[in-house]
Amino acid sequence: MANAKDTVEAVKAAAEKKVEETAEAVRTVVEAVAAKAEDVKTEEAPAEETKPEKKRPGRKPGSKNKATKATEKVTAKKEASTPEIYVQFGASESSVQAAVDRIKAEYVAQGHRASSIKSLKVYLKPEDNAAYYVINDKLAGRVDLF
Repeated sequence: MANAKDTVEAVKAAAEKKVEETAEAVRTVVEAVAAKAEDVKTEEAPAEETKPEKKRPGRKPGSKNKATKATEKVTAKKEASTPEIYVQFGASESSVQAAVDRIKAEYVAQGHRASSIKSLKVYLKPEDNAAYYVINDKLAGRVDLF
């Protein structure tokens, strides 16, 4: 039993010695790298030649071109022109967008991809509590409106 304990102690001492030697070697390398980095910082970098920026005649700095302004106006109009439409019948109310979402969900549930919808026609019939639809002029169906 004492023999195993002596062996463990010997291995532990050898490992600690090796760790200390490795740590000393690492310190030496780190000091060398730090000295080299200091030398590199003190050297002056060659000055780069810069070409003057060419200016366009007739433009004011910061002005946008006409195409960008037109695109911004169209985008603003598109964002503002999407209305929310609701259908009310008796005590029930539903939005048209909710009906469209139900139609798309049913279409996907049938095994189709939502991205394959090229055209969608929705016919709202509140007295039947239904939204009838035709997708891509081929597939027709019905979903509950309320």
